[in-house]
Amino acid sequence: MKKNILFFLFAITFLSASAAILSSVTSLDYGVQKEKIWGLDLSHHQGTIDWEVLAKQKPDFIFFKATEGVSKIDSKYRSYRKEARRLHIPTGAYHYFSYSSPGYWQAQNFLKTAALQAGDLPPVLDIEWVPIMPDPSIVASEAIAWLKVVEGKLGVRPIIYCNYRFYTDYLKGKLKHEFPLWLSNYSRLPEYKCLFWQKSNNYSVKGVRGKVDYNIFMGDKDDLKNLLLK
Repeated sequence: MKKNILFFLFAITFLSASAAILSSVTSLDYGVQKEKIWGLDLSHHQGTIDWEVLAKQKPDFIFFKATEGVSKIDSKYRSYRKEARRLHIPTGAYHYFSYSSPGYWQAQNFLKTAALQAGDLPPVLDIEWVPIMPDPSIVASEAIAWLKVVEGKLGVRPIIYCNYRFYTDYLKGKLKHEFPLWLSNYSRLPEYKCLFWQKSNNYSVKGVRGKVDYNIFMGDKDDLKNLLLK
């Protein structure tokens, strides 16, 4: 009985902490840009980065690709993250979802690799179109599997990244809970409220070769700070 009581108290504490973190996300008046708070998402495709030059551009955050599918790890994830942290740029990690393996096992790959810690941005599920798409019910169920595992392990609700039309076609109304959104739309602000808006995939920034994705945080600096993992 004593063990059961201790377990019950632990569960209440964990759920209360999770609710507080989720509240800090969902209570934001996101969808309304309060300040120009911008950032990038980067992967091995960007190659060698001049971090000192990039830091001088003062990005407010950077998300890095950590994993893909059940076994792939981005070759630049750890080195990029190390450099960004050294320069005190808030960082996050995202998982590129594959339709060829279960969401549960993909979540294990992400959790093992991302190694998120206090001060990081919440985990992100990057889910996109492929030439041959599964049935929408399968897309939603496997995405939910990934989200459930990651939220259960980290105690924070993950962010979903996708195109706003993808959200309409595959996820809207199919998720059991509300998840913060990071939506791409390169012509105008998405019609759905989002935490992050990917405004361009054709952005130039000093320190990085080629074009990169440009993202806007739909809040102010205090909102961004409150979003970081505790």
